[in-house]
Amino acid sequence: MRASGILTTVIAAMALLPSGEIVAQSTQPWLIGIVEPLSGPLATEGSRRDKVNKMWAEQINAQGGIKGRKVELIICNDEGRPEKSVACARDMLDKRVTMIFSNSPTASSRAIQPLVRQGPPLIIPSPNVLPTPDGYGFQISTTTETNNTAIARFLSESGIRKLGMVVATDATGEAEVNAARKVYQAHNIELKVARIDLRATDASTQLATVAGPDVPVVYVSYSGGGAAIVVKSFRNLGLRQPMIVSYGNVSNAFVQLIKDVMPPRLLAVGVIGLAPELLKDPDQQKKIKDFMEAYSKRYGEPVDQLSLNARAELDVAEAILRNVSNPYDFPAVKKFLETTPINGTRFKGFSPTNHIGPGAADIMIVELKNGRWTKADPIRSK
Repeated sequence: MRASGILTTVIAAMALLPSGEIVAQSTQPWLIGIVEPLSGPLATEGSRRDKVNKMWAEQINAQGGIKGRKVELIICNDEGRPEKSVACARDMLDKRVTMIFSNSPTASSRAIQPLVRQGPPLIIPSPNVLPTPDGYGFQISTTTETNNTAIARFLSESGIRKLGMVVATDATGEAEVNAARKVYQAHNIELKVARIDLRATDASTQLATVAGPDVPVVYVSYSGGGAAIVVKSFRNLGLRQPMIVSYGNVSNAFVQLIKDVMPPRLLAVGVIGLAPELLKDPDQQKKIKDFMEAYSKRYGEPVDQLSLNARAELDVAEAILRNVSNPYDFPAVKKFLETTPINGTRFKGFSPTNHIGPGAADIMIVELKNGRWTKADPIRSK
């Protein structure tokens, strides 16, 4: 009878706890959902981040997990298609993940957002989503407007007043065009735009429109295999001006795609962590260098921008799991992210009025030199 009474008391006490508290006290692994393209034209983006995520999970689990619980990644290939992204996210919500990484393009992240109005947190690398502070979206990349502003300032410093731009005919492309027109007009830079379908196999027509002899620089604003098609057509047309590629193309995988058709100068919008010696915070500098060393030792290749983006997502994830008493209490997680600095490799965190972590100080214009992305030299205008 005594044992029965104790058991009844325990059950009664547990009944008074929120269901999330019961889950938090278990020994089940922390579930993290990851929606990303592992096939299709954007597969390079998903596969690069995938390496970092798996390396982190293995390291954490080898150390005994977090709060005595292992980490388990639930990875879903959405092929960069919004309808598949939604299906992936629904499955993850059914499995009670602590958070979701939406590593797909703008349209996919936007499609997932309505599903997480009450949580869990949605961590977003796309620069075009712009999550509002009243929701659970948290963006770990700079915005498209900030990226274009960095390009505009770089061009202005070089005395360049005209830019040709090739964009995709998707939601990301439209966001790019809207931001670009606003930014380049403010900087008195003439903008010529051509649109191209992501499934296109040639970009000669688009380049003929925006890359004439009077245009000193061309900007390709989208990522992956589609951007490689533009680079190939650029080479086939014998164009010689510098080319700027977008934030998502600063990767070893993209360089391998275009290694045989490399433009004369390849530049990009890059995170400042690609050159950690430029960072002012010694703690942040050390964390990036340690990550670079561990990644290179594991995979035999250097860290690139997509790797650093993935590490930034994991900085947020680890901060939540280590510091929020119950990571399934999503309002508490939201409050934590809005009020607590993220002492990681990329940026310092969010606020109650801003769910976009990085800012202008976190990026620079980079250039591929001797196989390494580093701070770009000015373009000499003619």
